[in-house]
Amino acid sequence: MTVFRTYIKRVVGRPWMIALTVAIPVLIAVIVGVGGSGNAMRVALIDHDDTFLSRMVIEAVAPAATFVDLEEEEITGALVNGRIEYALVMPAGMQERVIAGRRARVETWSLQGVQMTRFVRSAADAVLSAAHNVARTVDGDRDAFVAVMQAVQAGSFALETETYRSERGALAAGEAAGLSQLMGLLTMTMLLLAMTTCLMFLADIEKGTFHRTLVGPLSVRRYMLEANAAFFCVTVLQAVAGAIVLSMVFPQLTAEAVLSAAAILAAFAMVAVSFTLAVANTMKTVRRTAIATNFLIMPMVMLGGAFWPFEIMPDYLQRVGAFSPTRWATSATAAAFSGAPFAEIVPHLGVLLLFAVVFQLLGSWRRVDVAR
Repeated sequence: MTVFRTYIKRVVGRPWMIALTVAIPVLIAVIVGVGGSGNAMRVALIDHDDTFLSRMVIEAVAPAATFVDLEEEEITGALVNGRIEYALVMPAGMQERVIAGRRARVETWSLQGVQMTRFVRSAADAVLSAAHNVARTVDGDRDAFVAVMQAVQAGSFALETETYRSERGALAAGEAAGLSQLMGLLTMTMLLLAMTTCLMFLADIEKGTFHRTLVGPLSVRRYMLEANAAFFCVTVLQAVAGAIVLSMVFPQLTAEAVLSAAAILAAFAMVAVSFTLAVANTMKTVRRTAIATNFLIMPMVMLGGAFWPFEIMPDYLQRVGAFSPTRWATSATAAAFSGAPFAEIVPHLGVLLLFAVVFQLLGSWRRVDVAR
């Protein structure tokens, strides 16, 4: 384990690298936890019914939403430009339809792939589900319907809708959206850190240290294995630091949500190391590798949704962005922070590991040049 220990010591001996490894996750979590862009999803709620039932829906949605005044014809434009994240339109005659025993038709609008809409939708669905159940028992009596719904509202209903978020270990919509996007920026620092450690390896080759080491009993394969392990350990420190800080700044997150975030970042650490080593083994020199990785990392992160929401990009960029590992990391963290169970992010982890394998194969198709 001589090579492994050597590289670890060299990293520890660089305080700025340790600061980059640990401070960035702390900064990201604190920014969102202290000064995040709002605690609730921006929602346009248009009430054409104006009845007790529609007002009850509004009260149920309010804890998870910041209401934005819009006309119905403005919804599409407001979603595209980011003014709102969700819209719910309650049609005229909704309460009468429910009392008559028919299903309420409520229109909902959101950008495809926005995970946090489940909070608003679940609150509205809970009210409507209760309303349909009550309607079956009142036999069309409007006064009885309102009286029973008032009892429901004063009883367990408010508790059920209010605790939905904490039971799933989720953040408020605005916090979850902001944090998942900033976690995308963390993937950029992981890539840059992996590049920095990888440049150590290339510098050893240029200085002859690598070749002198191979004069002994150490094989090329063993050297590369220990170097990869060292680089991975350094990069995965950010995953550990990120998970610890998340659990401290956001105590409402369950252990499963924190574990999901740590697993996502650990999987991306593998991607970062295999990607930079693939570039290094192709470029061969420190200068060319630094240029190539800097040229590749920025588009990868931008297309992955770290600088702006993935959903607002044009369709063709979204299709291209699907080939960015950052995209899979940000979508997985968005799901985890909005309350998705660990099983739902497993496919995302599988895709990230597939990226790592592909980059590893691309980097190993040419042997390390040991001749001088």
